[in-house]
Amino acid sequence: MNKLTPHRPSTLSLATLLMASVLLSACGSSTPKTPDAELVRTDPTIVLPKPASNADILYGENRDTLSIIEGMYQRNKNDAMNAARYGKALREAGQMKQAKAVLLPFSDNKEAGTLVNTELSAIYLSDGDFNRAESSARKAVKQDGANYRAWRNLGNALDAQEKYVEGETAFRRSMDIWTGNDKVPVMNNLALNLAAQGYTDRALTLLYQAKKMDPNRIEIERNIRIIRTLSEPPEFAKDKKPFPASKVPE
Repeated sequence: MNKLTPHRPSTLSLATLLMASVLLSACGSSTPKTPDAELVRTDPTIVLPKPASNADILYGENRDTLSIIEGMYQRNKNDAMNAARYGKALREAGQMKQAKAVLLPFSDNKEAGTLVNTELSAIYLSDGDFNRAESSARKAVKQDGANYRAWRNLGNALDAQEKYVEGETAFRRSMDIWTGNDKVPVMNNLALNLAAQGYTDRALTLLYQAKKMDPNRIEIERNIRIIRTLSEPPEFAKDKKPFPASKVPE
């Protein structure tokens, strides 16, 4: 399929925007939708290779209470799922070194390996180690091709290395199989990827769709404004009145 000739916006500005997006994605959080104590008590089971349900904490929708999952892990350090959950809780608490120490021994585990490597890729993204982030994310999607969060992490790792075409493929794969409640962040990632390739019209279309899904996301409105500004021809790049609030196409 032939691509339209892209308009090339400011490379430096978009690179900065993409890097910020990668780091925010690695450190991103979501509000628990069920009480932490209940999550631990019910101890949901993941069936691989199909993706887990939206309620499963290991695919990123909810969180464990760190102290509770730590106790479960300490009682049986050989339980791969508990290790994956504990590593995720440590990462979410900003304890990256401890999280890696817990997760690494289980990276080849058949039951939890895809989840462990997804967490490792997020840690490496946060550390700015994009080669290792890419490697861990690739390992995660090889272990479970339906792991939508790993595909998103892979896209972020590739974008951070300016491998935009490969990154686009990863983000689109993530979107195609996404079963989580909140699809807006990966739509935002893909939009920034398209903008970095010069496809600003496509990027804006995707951001407008994301805004329609969640009108209160400040980062979506911000990125719409930035891409609209960067995509202007040079003769229009002068001081001007601020953009009005972006209207979502009907």
